[in-house]
Amino acid sequence: MGVLATLTALAGLSACTPADKPLTALRVVDGEPVLVVAECAVFTATRIAVFTEDPAPLAKWAIEREGTEELAAVTLLQPPPGWRVAEQSLVAFEPDVEYAVTAHGDQNDADSIDFTMKDLTELGPGQVLVSDGGTKRKAVTETAFRDRAKKAC
Repeated sequence: MGVLATLTALAGLSACTPADKPLTALRVVDGEPVLVVAECAVFTATRIAVFTEDPAPLAKWAIEREGTEELAAVTLLQPPPGWRVAEQSLVAFEPDVEYAVTAHGDQNDADSIDFTMKDLTELGPGQVLVSDGGTKRKAVTETAFRDRAKKAC
C-alpha cells in the first residue's frame, strides 16, 4: 500500500504547474507605465499583456517576442525591438481604470500585477509596484524587487 501512495503522490506532483514568480514590477517614467522585467535562467518573457479589469468592456494590448534580445523593461503600449504587437484594443491609460499586466514565459509566468495610473504616480523615487499575491500590490524599492527576483530565479 505504501508504494501505491507514493506513486499517487508523485503523479499529483508531476501534474502541478510551476508557480508564478515575482519577476516583474511596474514604475512610471515620464508619465508612462513601464514594466520592469527580471529575466533569468527560469524565466524569459515570451508574451506580455496589459488589459482592463474594471470597468468593462475589456481592452487589451499584448506583445509577443520575435527576437532574442534580453528584455529589462518595456514601456507599456510601445513594443520594444524584437517584439510584435499581437493585440491592440487598449490604446491609452485612463486615471480611474483598474488594469492588470502579465508576463508569460516558456517555463514560468511572472506574477500578474493589478494597478491604476494613480498607484504608479504615487510611487516614491526608486520605488516600483509589485504583486503581493492575488490582487494585492505594494510599493517596494527597485533594489528589494531585484533581490526578491534573484531568489525566485
